Order: sequence, then C-alpha cells, then structure tokens
Amino acid sequence: MDIRPGDNILWRGDGNFFKLLSGILALKDKSWRARTWRPWHTGFVIKVLDTGEIVTFQAVNLKEGVCSVTYSSIEDMGDCRIYNWLDAEDLHQDHIENYVTEWNGNPYDVMAYFWVVITVIFNWHFSISNKRLMCWENLSNFDRFMGKELQPCYEEPLLSKMMSKLEGK
Repeated sequence: MDIRPGDNILWRGDGNFFKLLSGILALKDKSWRARTWRPWHTGFVIKVLDTGEIVTFQAVNLKEGVCSVTYSSIEDMGDCRIYNWLDAEDLHQDHIENYVTEWNGNPYDVMAYFWVVITVIFNWHFSISNKRLMCWENLSNFDRFMGKELQPCYEEPLLSKMMSKLEGK
C-alpha cells in the first residue's frame, strides 16, 4: 500500500472499555453492529520518512495527550487500516504541519466519550468544542482543517459514521 501524508488511520479496538462503548454503539447503530472488523483508535500520517518510518499524529492518552507517534514500518503499526481520504490536490505538507503545530501537546479529552454516548443514546446532534481532543475528534478536525470533512462540526465525531464516509457508504 502506498502510504502518504494526510492518510487516515484506524486501529482495531480491544479491551474492556472498547467492548463496553462499542456495545452501546452497536445497540443504536446497525452499520456498526454489522461490522466484523471494528476499529476504535484513529490518527493520521504526518509524513513518511526516507527510512520508511511513518510519523503519525494521534490523541494518545491522558499522560501524553495529542502528539506524534513514529512507527518503524507499516507492520509495526499493528492491526490497522489506512484510508487515502484526502484528494491529492488537498495534500499540502505545510498545511498538515500547521495543524500538527496548533494541536501538538494539547490534553486528551476523556469527557468526549461521555458526550458521544449521550448523542448516540438520545440521537442528539451537538458538539462540544475545546482545546482537548480524543482521537476521533483529532481525525475529524484534521480532515475538516484540510478541506474534506468526515462529519459536520455540529456533531460529536462518531466512528461508525466516519468509517461509512471513508468507505464511501
């Protein structure tokens, strides 16, 4: 696969927290329920180095927040899928770097999970925006910043909707 800057990355979900929240999502979203491969974590490619290393940007956890993560190779990235979502004419390295500079080091948004669950359960469409990001917010904000949004800014990012859009459904 040809990996390029701006590509969206989705990693397979795992663990009890994933099972709980994914189960809630499956109750309300038949497209999610039908999936056999369910990701949970997201990020995007900042750049691919001449050495083959892949530099990504992710909202990682409470300690690290939003930061770059470098992998030695695509194999080291684990169980993930990479989507060439942005059009070639939208891929400007300086624009990608501007986004990374603006958001690098910001805190992780734990409360976003609560808001996502609320919007899913009650089928509400709202978004709470702040300088904290969870990984879905990071990816959704990045694609919007690059000119090709996955979800409207007035909705909390929802992985099932993001995947459907990435897969052209």
